[in-house]
Amino acid sequence: MTSSERLMEVVERLTELDPVRTYPQRGATVIAGLVGAHSFLLERPDADPLSSEDTLTSTDPTLSLPLRQGRAYVGTLHLEIVGDAPDGNQLELLKTVSRLFARGIGYAERLTGEGSRRPGEAVEQTLRRAPLTPRERDVVSLLVGGASTREIAAETGLTVSTVNTYLKRIFSKLGVHSRVELIARMAGTATIPPRPNYEAPHTD
Repeated sequence: MTSSERLMEVVERLTELDPVRTYPQRGATVIAGLVGAHSFLLERPDADPLSSEDTLTSTDPTLSLPLRQGRAYVGTLHLEIVGDAPDGNQLELLKTVSRLFARGIGYAERLTGEGSRRPGEAVEQTLRRAPLTPRERDVVSLLVGGASTREIAAETGLTVSTVNTYLKRIFSKLGVHSRVELIARMAGTATIPPRPNYEAPHTD
């Protein structure tokens, strides 16, 4: 697998992680796997540290990645790597994905801190303005509530594959590219496109 292919795979996994409440842990796991890290420790301001099942065995980790969203410091991801340290290409790859990870953490912290306190009625009002079918709104409501794809499928009686199809359709309609961005729209951190005057056909 080429570096570009590996990057695309990691980017896809980082942008598709759900539910949002576990994004930091899952994202750190993805990045650790990218370089074959034995363990990791994610430190963030005003948040408890997150670590892999195998904790760091050394106080001097192989690699520490500072995470920044713009100029704002988001945290530091410490990686303990068994074997050879990352080469130049891997380091460049890590810099790229760490920027994406930092952005995702920023979204997740904002949504779990502010979005979780957002009244349900306000979310419903946001949904009513969105150009979605009733079934698509059901899927979004469950997603905003922290449900995973499998949990949404179980709740709605749809298959996991069908839920993913709905999500792709919803992403396209709202102009977002990930669950994190979608929830940001629902939490009021981004603008919802105006709803058209017609109701799209409802299909399952």
